[in-house]
Amino acid sequence: MKEITKPSKMYCVLAVLLVACLFPALAADFEVDGICYNVINENEVEVTSPDSVKYAGEVLIPSTVVNAGTTYRVTRIGNKAFYSCKDLTVVDIPEGVTSIGDNAFAYSTKLENVELPNSLVSIERFGFYGCSSFTTFHVPRNLAQFGDRALIGCRQIRFFSCSSLSQHFKAVDGVLYSKDMTELYYYPIADPRTTFDVPAPVARIHEYCFYGSPTLTQVNFPETLRWIDMNIFRDCKGIETAYIPDGVTHMDMTVFGGCSNLTSVHLPAGLDSLANSTFMLCGKLTEVVIPRNVKYIGTYAFYQSGVRTVTFEEGSCLETIDHDAFLECRSLQYVDMPNSIKTIEYQAFYRCDSLAWAHVSDSLTNMGTCVFAYCPLLTECEIPGGVTTIWNAIAKCEGLKRLKIGSKDSAPGVTLIKNCGIVDCEQIEHLELGANVDSLESHALVDLKHLKVLISWAPVPPRCDGYWHSFDPYPQQMSVVLYVPKSSLETYRTAVEWENFKTIVAIEDVGDVNGDGMVSIADVTALIDILLGGNLDRAPYCDVNLDGDVTIADVTALIDLLLGNG
Repeated sequence: MKEITKPSKMYCVLAVLLVACLFPALAADFEVDGICYNVINENEVEVTSPDSVKYAGEVLIPSTVVNAGTTYRVTRIGNKAFYSCKDLTVVDIPEGVTSIGDNAFAYSTKLENVELPNSLVSIERFGFYGCSSFTTFHVPRNLAQFGDRALIGCRQIRFFSCSSLSQHFKAVDGVLYSKDMTELYYYPIADPRTTFDVPAPVARIHEYCFYGSPTLTQVNFPETLRWIDMNIFRDCKGIETAYIPDGVTHMDMTVFGGCSNLTSVHLPAGLDSLANSTFMLCGKLTEVVIPRNVKYIGTYAFYQSGVRTVTFEEGSCLETIDHDAFLECRSLQYVDMPNSIKTIEYQAFYRCDSLAWAHVSDSLTNMGTCVFAYCPLLTECEIPGGVTTIWNAIAKCEGLKRLKIGSKDSAPGVTLIKNCGIVDCEQIEHLELGANVDSLESHALVDLKHLKVLISWAPVPPRCDGYWHSFDPYPQQMSVVLYVPKSSLETYRTAVEWENFKTIVAIEDVGDVNGDGMVSIADVTALIDILLGGNLDRAPYCDVNLDGDVTIADVTALIDLLLGNG
């Protein structure tokens, strides 16, 4: 053990005595020679932190301590005993101590050396978190367990060593493994290597293993690898490419989070989920292929990444895209979702500035709020008819022109469009409501100032809020043509709020340009004459492509209709 100097010991004594005068009630059970203790049982104590004071300098912890005539064995360093002791430099822990508690030495940033006894069995979670002055770390022979993030933030460690008598750990070239080499625990972050080959038979890499390495650009994995814990490459700015072997079945959260120079990655075929924050802040990653077995994409999986395209392998089993999965992916241009998707949670594609096209799964039943909010380049969007509730799902999409919610073939009466269901998409010109739309709450469709065409396939007019209105602006304030099934025409003309639309047309009558009650080749001639003469009295029937305008394109659409292609 390191011999402690008298001035250092006196420093601790004087410090604790001074605080004892100022703060008479200490959290500890008792204090001896400037070190505070809590009684665990009749024979044992743990070192604890005094009230409103921090240990400093060099601290020598005795193996036994006497209080009120009782001799106790020191067997534990308590939770937060030396937490954030900014001026602590050395601690000598005696034989007999078996555990180091949660956050025991966390954020003691000047701590250069800790003598760990061979009696030590466990270092609990955050035990040495943020001890940024460590340069080496020796694993004593009986240590069996590292708690979560026990050594995270020890960025100056250049070398791990281990007792040859350890039954649990082994150090090879300064890297710490399990004794049988099947698990990789810690890579020394200050090691100057740029590449590292993980050896076989490693099957698992523990959390934060390479976290924050300033030099690594490449890590090669063995085919034996099966399990990757969270954050192993987090904030590894130098990592450029990664090939994860196909045998890997589990990757935990934030594996590549903050890898700002990552340009390409191969995800394993056996992967069943893409965990939270996997590619968060990977600004140079432009393309990703999602393996077919992935059923779930987690929250913030691609947050502020550079992805432009996301490709799903053929036969994709993806069922859920969780909230904020693609939040602020400002380079994402299009996404073709597989038809297996059932749920897209809130803000999944929020503020995707470049998103121009998105195919949404026909199997979708659950769509969260603001899924496509603030996507200014999105011009067309379709929400499948199986979605049961639409609430603020499409919002602030300044370029959106056409929106379709279900279709004429959707199961009737399953969809509620809630208050502000579609909001602040001022440029929408064409809105189609499928047979699935059952009701519109007050102000369900907000700020549709430029709407020209509204189609409703529901055989029974969707219920509207008769007092607050479901449409904003109100129907009588809009220059919009409402197209409905012919069999329901009179019902719409008398239904609450629908009756306020100025022009209601049976959709089956579109193309009957000359008004003779049928659609025939004569209507093509009549439409051409109207275009040449400018008489648009029957404009709602002439707008065959339902874009809100009568142009030469409607002639082509009418011919297609007559040929059975419309």
